[in-house]
Amino acid sequence: MKRIFALVVMIALLAGSAYGAPLPKLRVGYVPEPAHGLYFVAKEKGFFKDEGVDVDLYQFGSAAEGMAALKADKLDVGTFGTTAPLVFISKGSEFTFIGGMMIGGQAIITRPERLAELSGKDLKVYKGKKIGLVKLSTGDVIFKGALKRAGIDYKKDVNFVEFGSVAAVVEAVKKGAVDAGLVFPPHFSLAEKNHGLKVAHYIEEFYPDYTCCRIVAPTAQVKANPDTYRRFLAALIRAYRFYKTNPDETVKIYTRALKIDEDIIRNETYVKRVAESNPDPLRKGILDFWQHIRDAGYITQDYPIDQHINTALYKQALDSIVKREPKDKVYQQMLAFYKKNN
Repeated sequence: MKRIFALVVMIALLAGSAYGAPLPKLRVGYVPEPAHGLYFVAKEKGFFKDEGVDVDLYQFGSAAEGMAALKADKLDVGTFGTTAPLVFISKGSEFTFIGGMMIGGQAIITRPERLAELSGKDLKVYKGKKIGLVKLSTGDVIFKGALKRAGIDYKKDVNFVEFGSVAAVVEAVKKGAVDAGLVFPPHFSLAEKNHGLKVAHYIEEFYPDYTCCRIVAPTAQVKANPDTYRRFLAALIRAYRFYKTNPDETVKIYTRALKIDEDIIRNETYVKRVAESNPDPLRKGILDFWQHIRDAGYITQDYPIDQHINTALYKQALDSIVKREPKDKVYQQMLAFYKKNN
């Protein structure tokens, strides 16, 4: 009887230990853009913990700072554009793309008196113009890709002026030092609100569904802990559904997290829909972006980038969610989007 009692106690202790075991932790870096809001939804609504992962979020002022932190092993996940990860990978850093966070979102701003001159659906309006940008930003690379698609030799026909920050681009547009400037959210909304500038175009008008911020992680960690990253992506998939079906609460979550005016959040996220928060890896988009960055001369050597894109974890996560709710329209749309873009 004593042996049976001791065995029962031991099993109970082991069960209690397992139940109370800490969840695997991920340190996740991001930049303060509304389109990164899936992280805040997944955190606040408990999706990360529901899926079995503990996430700490860390904000960075630039992609370069964030990627340096990822390289220094201060992060387990980074969401810092598409350019910065590609540059780091091409220089030998072992990172892997496992998902996405932002599609689209880049805008071209100008002064009100120049708006009519730059309006219309033809990119030829930018021939001969002086365009301010942050070198190697998503807007820089993808706008040049759009110009090339339109048959414009941007190396000859457009004068690009490089600035050290997006704030400097806005200031140059305001002062008339450039004809227009390439900026990302929420800077074009802030430029409109605070400086009276206008959005001439969203690059999405010329280049639909282009890749912006991607989710990258150290390759060794992805290989060692695939289930942790799969759970992480499953939580983001659930957050995406919430973002698509609960706009009012989503806006409030984003506003609390980013400390940006609620009207700007709502306008960018739902009214004008200038960017899409979507966790899909967008493999084809990454490869297109890689070609554009090489065409621009920023990376001269070729590199097997496709070997650094893991779509399997996202697909496994999505399949697991679809299996739970097979009739959910949002998840079915995500499945169709995945098949088209990966």
